[in-house]
Parts: sequence; C-alpha cells; structure tokens
Amino acid sequence: MHGWAGRILRVDLTNSEVTQISTQPYAEKYLGGRGIASRLYWETVGPEVKAFDPENRLIFMTGTLVATGSQGATRMSVVGKSPMTYPEGFCFGNMGGFFGAEIKKAGFDGIIIEGRAPKPVYLWIHDDRVEIRDASSLWGKGAYQTGEMIQQLHGDKARFVTTGVAGENLVRTAILFASHQSTSEGGFGAVLGSKNLKAIVVVGTGKPSLADPDEVKQLSLYTIEISKGRYCSGMPKVLATKHDHLVKKLSKGRCYQCGMECFRGLYRYGDRLEGQRRCQAQEYYLPWMYSREDEPIETFFNAPTLANDYSISTWELQSIVDWLYACHQSGSLDEKDTGLPLSRIGSGEFIEKLIRSIAYREGFGEILAEGLVRASEKLSNSARAKLSPLIAPIGKNDLVPARAYLAHALLYPMEPRVHQAIIHEIGTVTRAWAHHRQDPSSSPVTIEVYHKISRAFWGSDEAGDMSTYEGKVLAAKKIQNRTYTKDSLGLCDPAWPITYSLNTQDNVGDPNLEAKIFEAVTGVAGEKVDRAADRIADLQRAILVREGRKLPEADFPLDFNFTEPLGLNPFGHKMVVPGPGEEAIDVTGRTLDRDKFVGMLREYYRLRGWDEATGLPPRVPD
Repeated sequence: MHGWAGRILRVDLTNSEVTQISTQPYAEKYLGGRGIASRLYWETVGPEVKAFDPENRLIFMTGTLVATGSQGATRMSVVGKSPMTYPEGFCFGNMGGFFGAEIKKAGFDGIIIEGRAPKPVYLWIHDDRVEIRDASSLWGKGAYQTGEMIQQLHGDKARFVTTGVAGENLVRTAILFASHQSTSEGGFGAVLGSKNLKAIVVVGTGKPSLADPDEVKQLSLYTIEISKGRYCSGMPKVLATKHDHLVKKLSKGRCYQCGMECFRGLYRYGDRLEGQRRCQAQEYYLPWMYSREDEPIETFFNAPTLANDYSISTWELQSIVDWLYACHQSGSLDEKDTGLPLSRIGSGEFIEKLIRSIAYREGFGEILAEGLVRASEKLSNSARAKLSPLIAPIGKNDLVPARAYLAHALLYPMEPRVHQAIIHEIGTVTRAWAHHRQDPSSSPVTIEVYHKISRAFWGSDEAGDMSTYEGKVLAAKKIQNRTYTKDSLGLCDPAWPITYSLNTQDNVGDPNLEAKIFEAVTGVAGEKVDRAADRIADLQRAILVREGRKLPEADFPLDFNFTEPLGLNPFGHKMVVPGPGEEAIDVTGRTLDRDKFVGMLREYYRLRGWDEATGLPPRVPD
C-alpha cells in the first residue's frame, strides 16, 4: 500500500493486550481519518454503550495524506461515543500538529483504545515497540507539565496526546491536548480519563511510501504557490471590538511538513508577551467584553494556556462566561449562589477560579462540569432564561448563519455536533468577497470571481446567489462531501479547500486538487475520493439512526431560524451577501421559509439516494 501504513494498532487496556488489524479492507472505501474511524466505530460500539463505559472505543485515525509531504496534511480524527453530545452519542474531533504524523511514521494508520486500565497508565510506542506503562507520576498533572515530563523520559522527538485534570475528573467538556498545542473537542479528554489512560506517546522513524514521489512533490509546490498570500485572520472578535492593536503575529506556527498560510503562529501581546496561539481559543476570554478595559494584558494572554492546561473546551468556557455575566447583570445568579467572584468577570482571578472549580468539580463547578446544556436542567427559571439559543453541546450555533447562507440550513443539522469546518467554506469565500468590496487591494475575489468559484465548487451560479433557495442543495452536498474528504485525508481546514487564489489566471482555486494528490500518493484513481465521501455520509447517517436520531425532525435547523429575524453581523453592520449577477443584497431581518426548507430537505434526500419521506439510507455501506 502507498500512503497508508497498512496497520492499525488495537490496545485493550482491561486485559493489557496489544494487537493489530489491517487497514487494507477499509482504505479505498473510507480513505482514512474520520472515514475509517467511523467504520470502526460502527463495527465495535453499540448504541447501548455509554461514553465512560470500558466498551466505548477511543479511535485515533490519521488521514491518508498525513506524513507524505502533502501540504496542509497534518490532521488526525478522533472518534468515539461522546460524553459532550446531548444525549451521549457518536461524535468526532480533529487535531493537527505533529502527533498524527508521528503515528504514521511509527508504522500505523491509527490506534483503537478499548477497555479500562486498573490503574493510571500511558501508552508508549516506538515504531514496532508498544508498551503499556505506569502513569502514576503523571496522574494529577496539568497537560503542559505532563508533556514536559514525557519529553524528559522519552526525548524531545517524542510526540504525545494527553489530558489535564478535567479529563481525569470526567468533566464532560474535557479536551485532548497534544504536541504543538493541538487540541480536540468532543469530550474525548474525559473518555481518555475514564480509561485511566493519561497519555499516548509516540516516536516513529519511518515514513509511508508514495506511488509517484515526483508528482507528489510537484503537487506540493503547486499547492503552496496557489495558496500563497491568502489572508486568514485568527482573531475576528478582537478585530470587531477594535483591540487588534494589542496583538501582533510574528511568525507562522507550522505543523508537520506544512508550508501553507495559516492563522496558527507566534503572537506578541502588548509588546512584551509572546506565545503560540491558534483559532478560537485565542479570544474566548476578552476582558474588555466584560467592561474591564484596564485589565492587565496577562489575563488575555494566559487564558488559552489555562484552559489547555486543565483541558477544558474554550468554546464551552466562552459560553459559560457570557452566560454568567448575563446572569450577574440581571440578578439571576449572585456570588452566593455560585461561590464564584461574578463581580470580577473579565479578570484573571475570575477565569482561574472558574476553570479550577470545573476541573476539580468543586461547588458550582460540579454543575458546570456536566456542560451548560445538561446544567440547564438544574438551574432556576431566571438563570435558564439567560442561556443563549446559540449554545450547543459542542461549539456554538449560527456563527455563519443559515438565514444569510441558505445552504447552511442543511449543513448545520446533518452533523452530530457543530462542525466549524463544514461552515467555513462558504464563509471563507464570502469574507474574501466582502474584503474586496471594502478594499479591492485586499482580496482578488471580485463578484465575477465569486460566481466562478460558485460554479466550480458548489455546482451552479444559483448556489452563490443568496437571494434564492435554488442551487443550495447541490452546494450543501458538495461541501459536505468535500469536508468528509478533508477530514478523512487529513487535510487542514484553514488551508483547504483552496477556493480562490492570488496566483491563478482567473483567481479561482482547484476543486480537483485533493483527488489529484490522493492519486499521486496512493496510486488509487482520484475519482474514488468522492464515492468514498458518499459512502462516509451514508455510514454516518446509519450510525446516527441506530443511536436514536429522530427523522425528519432532527434534520431541521433550530427553530429560531424560522421565527427570529437575522440581526447585524459581529461588526455591528448589516448582513450583506452576494445576490444575483453583480448585486449585493442586504439580508438583515430575514428568516428561513419553512416550506422552502422542506422542499430543500426532500431534494437533499433524493440527491443522497435516501428515502424521500423518512431520510433513511437504503442500506449500511459495506
């Protein structure tokens, strides 16, 4: 096999057994990453299994293109029964950095963890050498100290994934934390803790073979060239609140073998503090959002590190802080009710006490450790009324609103969690178009380029016209398939797909580039990639139905989309989006049309080959 390592490690912690299975039966059908991991979940985790049961699996699966020199191919999927979804169910996470590549270099495509160790352990992998080792000295330590201790034991080249105290204490929102400050959502830090597994540590010295090394190299150079110069802002809230003068990006924070543009990087805060930061975690706690303009810059700088060290989801923390602030302002909760210094929200003192109370399940933190969605069942009516309808079990709803971008009305509800990657594609292109409208020198995406992208990537001109429901179903399916492909090949969301370019003649990216790279790496025909994505979609559908998904009700977006007019954008401006031809249209105040959505949903079922009335797939894919 080219590209794939050919082996998947299986570790039974209950019986201290290590075995292997072949990747071959899954490779071409499910690609890798999320695809293969979902298939293994289907085969091994029944609907009766709970997230913290020993029978649950925690499946780490690298993408097919990881460690092959392909650009932006550093991602690994994590799949299992999630304690964070509501109710508990199938879910996935995703992380980049170096850990996934190290697994592939050690000769494995992935790792399946099952059972529960009788005492704290960690897994040590050095190529073919696999050992379950005592982790009593690591247990109780934060994620950063754990990483330092691991590298003292196994050297600087060792890559790891671990969880902090929150994972050990089965906080439902606990994350996985890995080398290069990579993280994964889904509550899988708590699943790791439930198995008494503190960490997985890997050193690999090999590399996967390539079907056509020269073509892989040429495609990598081409990828870097057409992606060069695409601006990606990592701190939209900081920019929207006019505090971008506090932060300066100094350099890129490259993941394994990657030379593409990215918002991950080394940042300087207030001209004196420097650290690696990335994505939403950079700005989940902004003191000035809570009337603390004079708070020291250290509070803003330290908040992401604090969350990572205890290993609590920053999406969840952001929702909790916003909700507690609203409760305190309205008098729905006070400091006596919570044992938290609510009058100090926005300060370093507050965020430290909040995170510690959740991680150790102390006082009000015991309730919050169950996640806000579950915690709401134990709140007073007045406190519950302050919960935003945008709160989700994982992530946050409506960040790229379906009332503005109509294809998202299908994309949001089809997933077991809010999956940021699936809503980024349209959002990225329309943002580039909006930048061009404000400053033509800032982006090559004119309205003409935008519609060319719409035809190439979403299937029609109508797909990009946000005034009509036409074309949105095919666009949703194409975006869904491309996201499943991306998650299964191990491609990075900020970098892929390359929808527009500063360095192509027409400024349009290449919708077939992923398939070309897959074929050069594996020798398998590129057209099989989209067929695999269809298979993954059918498989996920079957899993969700087996676990109790109610159809078609669960396929509808949240009800506020049909009843509440769309508000202003995060900058306080009207929501202006591309319309027909050269028009830009204002969709502020729009709601979804329920009848038209039902028509979209039926068309989507037909396009997927599912039963038009029930939304059920005809069969479980083999």
